[in-house]
Amino acid sequence: MQYFLDIIIFLAAIVICFYLPGKFLLTKLRLFLDSPEDLFLPFVVGIMLFTLVSYIFAWVKLEIVILPLFLIISFLAFKSKKCLPKSIEKFHRWPLIIVIILSIVFSMSMLTSGAYGDNIIFRKDDLWHLALINELKNNFPPSHPGFAGVSLKGYHFFYNFLLAKISNIFLVSPLSLYFHFFPLFIALLWGLGVYSFMYKWSKKISIALWAVFLTMFGGSFAFILRLRGHENLSLDSAFGIQQPATALINPPFSISIVVVIAVLFAFYQYFATKKKGWLVSIVLCIGLISMFKIYAGIILLGSILLLTLLQLLKRNFIFLIACFFIGILFVVTYGIFRDPSSTLIFAPLWAPHSVLIDNMPWYGYTEKMYTYTKLSVTKGIIETELYSLYVFFFGNLGTRLIGLLFLPLLLLKQYKKPSFFALTVLIMTAISILIPLFFIQSGKVFEIIQMTWYFLFFVSLFAVFGFYKLFSFAYSRVLKIILFALILILTLPSAYDNFRVYFASLDSSKLSLSSPYFKAMQFLKSEGNYNETVLEIPNKNITATKEDVMRWYRVSTPAIVAFSNKRSYLSNEYIDFTGADIVPRVNFIRKIILLNNLPLGEPAEYVSLQKEVEQGLRNNKIVFVYSPYPLLVFEKTKFIHKIFENRAASIYRVEYQSY
Repeated sequence: MQYFLDIIIFLAAIVICFYLPGKFLLTKLRLFLDSPEDLFLPFVVGIMLFTLVSYIFAWVKLEIVILPLFLIISFLAFKSKKCLPKSIEKFHRWPLIIVIILSIVFSMSMLTSGAYGDNIIFRKDDLWHLALINELKNNFPPSHPGFAGVSLKGYHFFYNFLLAKISNIFLVSPLSLYFHFFPLFIALLWGLGVYSFMYKWSKKISIALWAVFLTMFGGSFAFILRLRGHENLSLDSAFGIQQPATALINPPFSISIVVVIAVLFAFYQYFATKKKGWLVSIVLCIGLISMFKIYAGIILLGSILLLTLLQLLKRNFIFLIACFFIGILFVVTYGIFRDPSSTLIFAPLWAPHSVLIDNMPWYGYTEKMYTYTKLSVTKGIIETELYSLYVFFFGNLGTRLIGLLFLPLLLLKQYKKPSFFALTVLIMTAISILIPLFFIQSGKVFEIIQMTWYFLFFVSLFAVFGFYKLFSFAYSRVLKIILFALILILTLPSAYDNFRVYFASLDSSKLSLSSPYFKAMQFLKSEGNYNETVLEIPNKNITATKEDVMRWYRVSTPAIVAFSNKRSYLSNEYIDFTGADIVPRVNFIRKIILLNNLPLGEPAEYVSLQKEVEQGLRNNKIVFVYSPYPLLVFEKTKFIHKIFENRAASIYRVEYQSY
């Protein structure tokens, strides 16, 4: 019953906080929409507006004002009939049913996880996002949820911030929001947005539907390698770029795609109508997107700067003004939380090289390049590099390549050069592939490959025009059906493999919420408040050596933060953040393990170590100690009391007044 109540509350939340405010702003800007974009753009503009307002009030500690403010805006919007959604025209209804079905299938990678009844299913990265949501529910600006007391820098957390604010305001569980409600909501916005935008651009329903299909389920040609006997290679990422079927597993990426679609739509409308109001949407979306996903920010910021230069050549200064306000939003959001040590490192063609070295070792790329370089065989070096690019692009593009090959025929038939808007999309496409092709990044060096995910998205938008041309030739209906089926068969293996691997892992990763582990988590959640730090002790197999504790840290998770709603003294967040020095914390945990293993008594070593541990608990403001086994040394200490014990854990409270 509670779950269905949460669904109703969530639907009310997205109408009150997103749709009506977004529609109200667009109406005030005199930007009137047709269906079905009338169901898409107000939601996205509303999301950006809600995020910005919540961000401002979070700084001044006036979050209590957020709901009344948006209720007032929604009331004003509701009073105006112009703010109500338009009825969907008949010729869009069946195509939109297809879009909804595709969106639901697309969202299954997240909908099948989370909590259902007594079971819960999650991935490693889910714990990081849940931990960050809990941190943002309780603190702003945020600290590291798994590294208590250190400010969070160098991570785009606006998706988590958005969920945290909705959870706080409407009292909806972060688990339901993260695993179920927002993934389905984002999937529907993705499908509806692509359909609406591509219909507006092409005026063709078939092109719009192809675009929805390709951007969600486009695949690579990796199945060719499988057919040649290389069975261990992934049908999804064998050529180096992950295909989009399970994109929702990366929430910052999936919501950034929705924002990118809104930006494309606003650009198209601006170039078509010259209404300056569209620039407000562009400023809002591009100014904030870096804090949703920095790679999308690089693409959109780079494209708006290039467009501004082109517009300046035409003595059009309006884009310069837009860039000014985008810059302000960027500086006061991402600029505050950026990691100043984060840089790009020049590494030309590293991604194609990695594909040949790691996934196609039979080609002998390393040996060839060593020999050609040693003997100065320039022709051999060039041929090898060209082959790496051929494999990388041909393999990853998959059936999109068919559409791209037929695209010139459509352009030649129209006898006109591409529009300025098409040039805009082309600029975004170029940025999304050239930067990750020639650079890696500091920190998680190869994460920049995620920029190529946007490349596949943009290429899909161009490819569908080629598909339209392919099916416009005069040949029999039977042949068209065969061709359509063939394209589906060649496209879907990557998506099938993605879902097959994912669903196969569900049963093995299923955990019971009534298990001793989650009973311990539930107890810890009921004690104290979020800002009371928990120190987690490694399992009994971990000795007090630095190597052992460091190895434990590398495989640890922020599960305590995610499930017990407490910040953690030390747990792995999967990213090596600047300023998060783990060595002192690892050494402190080593001291506790060593002290627990020493025989109880009064030798000098024991007494000295005991004082160090006591002082460390005080200095680090540790309130709870979570251990998978009883810590006898704590049970003999007056100011530390065991408050919970079962087969999974022993939990201790540090009573500072007893010091």
